[in-house]
Amino acid sequence: MTNVGVRGSQNWVQGRPPLGRRVAPRRALAIPLNVTVLRSGVPEAVPGRSVDLAEGGLGVVLAAELQPGELVGVEFRLPGAAPVLAKARVCYQERLRCGLQFLAISAEQKAGIEAWASGRSPRPSETAQASEVRKTSAPVEPPLPKFLAQPSAQPVRQDSKNGWFLRRKIITVIAASVIVAAAVGWWQWQQAWQQLESRLPGHSVETVQSPVQVDWEVMQRLLVHDAAMPPLQGVRLKGVAVLSAVIGRDGSVIRVRPVSGPGLLTRTAMDSVQWWKFEPYRMNGAPVEAETTLAIEFR
Repeated sequence: MTNVGVRGSQNWVQGRPPLGRRVAPRRALAIPLNVTVLRSGVPEAVPGRSVDLAEGGLGVVLAAELQPGELVGVEFRLPGAAPVLAKARVCYQERLRCGLQFLAISAEQKAGIEAWASGRSPRPSETAQASEVRKTSAPVEPPLPKFLAQPSAQPVRQDSKNGWFLRRKIITVIAASVIVAAAVGWWQWQQAWQQLESRLPGHSVETVQSPVQVDWEVMQRLLVHDAAMPPLQGVRLKGVAVLSAVIGRDGSVIRVRPVSGPGLLTRTAMDSVQWWKFEPYRMNGAPVEAETTLAIEFR
């Protein structure tokens, strides 16, 4: 059995429990428990079971080896009692079996453990007296790792606030990344489409320029072929049809639209003008599109 709560407990860290008269009752106890130990700066939970229990500590068998002198947190529940959460030191260790000495435990829990170890139920007066003693005299405890210290309410609120800001920052970063990725993908799609179009036969990328406005007298001198007006079936109309025509770089009429005149006359004039042919209109020696306005009179 583990020797817990005996005289000379300071010598336990040498490896074996000392021999001597026990100063606290011990009682066999087999219940599951959890021990928290700091490994490489990270708290690690080690499951195990108890062997015996005394007022000053308990003997346990764990699923991992601990070293004498290590500071741990231990949590267990006595049969028919509230959970016990205490800070403890490893007094001795032999393979997976070790002894834990309580260092920080509430007066109520200590009184309950003492009563349970002696085989009797704790009296309310003992619990109240233990609480009063704890209030008037502050126990001297050795320094413990930060992960065993119980956090105060303020840090908890601060951690919660920091966690909220962290989640919000992560969501913002993810949203910004999605927007940037979408923009980059759209730009790459446009670039790929333009490259594909540039490879199509007969396709060339040219700068779109507005046609040059040219007087009809100038364009009339460049006229090389005009088509005859189609006859009006059984209709004799007189008037003038005014049209706007765009002549391409090759001298052909590429667009023609009515400006004024009777509808029948403008449609008849457009059917004829679209087949006219001109010499290319040039600027600085290069052919350009030219737009002119012409009037066709029907007599």
